[in-house]
Amino acid sequence: MIAGMAAILTQLPDDGTPQSASWRPVPQLAREPASPYDRAIAVLLPAAAFFLSWWQVGRLPNANLTMSDMILIVCTLLMLVSRGLNARMMGKMSVLWVGGIVMLLGGMLVGSTMHGDFTRWPVVAGQYAFALLLIPMVLVNCSLAALRKAALAYVWGVAVSQAVGITLVNLFSRDMINQCVNKYVVTGNGRLGAFTGEPNSNGAVCVFALIFLLHAVIEKRLRPVIAVPLALVIVAGMVYSASFTAFSTTILSIGFILAFSRIRTVITIALPVLLVVGAYVGLGGPVPAVFEQRVGDAVVSGDPTKAGTFVGRSVLIQEAWQMSGDNLLIGLGSDGYRKASAYGMPVHQLYLLVLNEGGVVSFLGLCLMFAAMFVHGTSIAGRSRTDGVCALALLGVFFLYAMSLPHMFARMWNGPAMLMFALASAGAGAATLSMTRRPAWRNQAEPSEPERTSEAG
Repeated sequence: MIAGMAAILTQLPDDGTPQSASWRPVPQLAREPASPYDRAIAVLLPAAAFFLSWWQVGRLPNANLTMSDMILIVCTLLMLVSRGLNARMMGKMSVLWVGGIVMLLGGMLVGSTMHGDFTRWPVVAGQYAFALLLIPMVLVNCSLAALRKAALAYVWGVAVSQAVGITLVNLFSRDMINQCVNKYVVTGNGRLGAFTGEPNSNGAVCVFALIFLLHAVIEKRLRPVIAVPLALVIVAGMVYSASFTAFSTTILSIGFILAFSRIRTVITIALPVLLVVGAYVGLGGPVPAVFEQRVGDAVVSGDPTKAGTFVGRSVLIQEAWQMSGDNLLIGLGSDGYRKASAYGMPVHQLYLLVLNEGGVVSFLGLCLMFAAMFVHGTSIAGRSRTDGVCALALLGVFFLYAMSLPHMFARMWNGPAMLMFALASAGAGAATLSMTRRPAWRNQAEPSEPERTSEAG
């Protein structure tokens, strides 16, 4: 017996935690003090995330370069000087991701060259490369703490944008808003564009922000006393934007996340939300008239043609589908669809637009990129369910919006997706590391006591 107790005690570390025979202590490496570059990035990255949705504020005239972009460029330079960039922006799927981008831009390059209009391709290619290559390499090389701060900063940025926009709409006339701020805060029919400059875009950033917010709440990184007011402001902004796509994708994405969450999470989050919404609707709470006209009628009747410009977009989609047969091998080139269309505007469907401007090569490249993100998100979910499910939910929103909009190289569109995947990948990596360092002695059966013999007494 004494020998058995001695054997057990020899498996205890200094803190008294039992260890298995196979357990090996993980050497604790001394943390190097953060360099000045790292400290600067830790401050600048949340600032860039805060302004990520402010597309029409501080933007350089006639250029797709915003305050957020300029801050991210500074972060890139600092990271290049300090420790370089990380090319594994999509984990094991990084090769497919980069290959998809090369195919996407390569098809457009061939089309632009063959049609003798090369001026627009460098602009489009530069925008896509900055958004889908450079920014992901910066984000994936940041620490988990910095990414978490950036995610919360993005939520705050969207909430502030909605709060300012709603206040302006309710206190001042549209003419005064146009004179004092800009013409993009509110449209002629009363829809809120806030700081994104367009109602549909504003609805999209609200959906993205709600996913980040829910992710933080589930991980208990944001207290309900702060999360609830933020959510109310963001939802109000989405309602004022009167976007049917935003309304439907919010229900689908939040429902998807809760469906794969624990029962306790569903009870503590979903039930109170349903009760509040049901009480508000049942008591006849005020709703903007433009929301009732564009979204309410479409939801009640089940007819999407009542959702604003759905009919006009369907006409452009039919035209693009008919034109695609002539552009499969060699596309129209960057921005070539606008010139070839009888309506003089690009089709609001990214897949058909890419098919016409870059041919089948660009189309397959775009599909390869989405497939790489999906596989990477599934891999993350296998290591950390909350991180992976939230990443897949945001990817689903991004995928659905790509079916209703033209080129999406603006960072307010793809920036949230890149940030969420970097955050989810870092979170899953931390979860995997903690699991590998956890002692496994409780999972092993205790050795049976040897039989006593007459010789042993």
